[in-house]
Amino acid sequence: MVKYAKIGITITLIVIFLFFRFYNIRNSFFFFNDMGRDMMVLNTWQETGKPPLLGPQTSALPFNQSAIYFYILYPAFLISNGSPMSSLFTLASLYIFAFIIGLFLLNKYKSLVSSYLLTVPFFLLSIHPQYITQGRFVWNPSFVTPFLISSILSFYILINKFSHKLLAVFSLSIAIAVSLSYSVAPLLIIFALYWLLFNRKNFIKYFLYIFASFFIINLPTIFFELRHKFLLTSSLFTKNSPVQDGVDFFTKINNLSQFIFSLQSQNLNMVIFISSLLLSLVLLYKNFKSKYNLQFITSFLYLGIVATSFVTPVSTQAHYIFAFTSLLFIVLSTLHNIFLIPIIIFFMYFYLQPNIIKNYFKIAPRTLTSLQQCFTQYCHDFDKSSFVSVNSNFHPFHNGPEHRFLLKKAGCKIHDIETENGNSKYMTLVLDNGKYDSKTKYYELDLFGNHKEVSRLKCQENFEIVTLEKE
Repeated sequence: MVKYAKIGITITLIVIFLFFRFYNIRNSFFFFNDMGRDMMVLNTWQETGKPPLLGPQTSALPFNQSAIYFYILYPAFLISNGSPMSSLFTLASLYIFAFIIGLFLLNKYKSLVSSYLLTVPFFLLSIHPQYITQGRFVWNPSFVTPFLISSILSFYILINKFSHKLLAVFSLSIAIAVSLSYSVAPLLIIFALYWLLFNRKNFIKYFLYIFASFFIINLPTIFFELRHKFLLTSSLFTKNSPVQDGVDFFTKINNLSQFIFSLQSQNLNMVIFISSLLLSLVLLYKNFKSKYNLQFITSFLYLGIVATSFVTPVSTQAHYIFAFTSLLFIVLSTLHNIFLIPIIIFFMYFYLQPNIIKNYFKIAPRTLTSLQQCFTQYCHDFDKSSFVSVNSNFHPFHNGPEHRFLLKKAGCKIHDIETENGNSKYMTLVLDNGKYDSKTKYYELDLFGNHKEVSRLKCQENFEIVTLEKE
């Protein structure tokens, strides 16, 4: 009977997860700049047969993430014939696969761990507003959580029951997580701090396995660096990092509380955030004599990354929360049911309110289907090669990788104005809820040079395509 109950709970959680990710997704899916960039990279890989060596650029350092992100995305991209939806399918499949495999593997260590350690976090992240948003706007940080949870739980089991297989799982998990998003690198530092303070016995083995894992996962980056004489590494010392705003204590604590809990009241976010820190301190003190206890380890890690976030001169962004939430959800799942159940009900009450849920399913300003129809018509009527740029009132970017990708998919001949400036005398200007007249100025138009308007195609009230010709 217990076995069937577990199967029923697992299926229910997966259905909840899929419901929030895919119900009415064709209308609510919003194809945007970063996703378009990723699709262009995958499309170039498909056309040339050359896999990318670098992942996406970071927002805090002049350095790139690992190309493993694109390697994860590529199979579904091929199978779906380059559908932008493929990234959503890949992300959902990864979370569900990790959840099911995790339940199976944890069963082998049921004397140490409970299935609650996966079911509770999986349920909370399934209904967490920030996770739902990040899961619909797929990019490299979105893939981090399964690997983080794997690293945390395997680390705990490893401390209590050392084996080289577990060490390999832990090392690969944390290496992949950090390689997907450097924002979780502080967690690796806190892991190392725990080793140094409480468990130095196998520290050299930990170091060697982690070093080997990072080396393997980042081999493409290493190859790129060797080929280009350490271009990325030297840029860390020669290029200025992007200016970071909001690095003061009060802004950080406000942003952390808002992004981690995503409740509608900022005051309530702050109260719950401080309560989570106090809870972790209590659990740390309570289990201080049992330093290999899961409550002690996860509380130590959670408090550690919170402390690290305040001393790191980097602003707190919404996509930096995954290490915090992963640890906090596991800390909560270790509590007795008398505390855990009210906490789950509390989050359900705030996360499942109708006014929040309806926002997930409202029709996007322009849907993927409407874009595809518009570009298909345009490419049918306009058969010349052109550059592409975009002008919009809801983002400051003009390179428009999402529109370049969809125009290529629709049959247009597209050139990159940044690298092929002399290859066309036309520019396809996408007005994505934006305007264009003779006074419109931005970098891509300056590169294009003097021009005149040739034609306009109005697909909907907030979406037009203007064809420009060099004079």
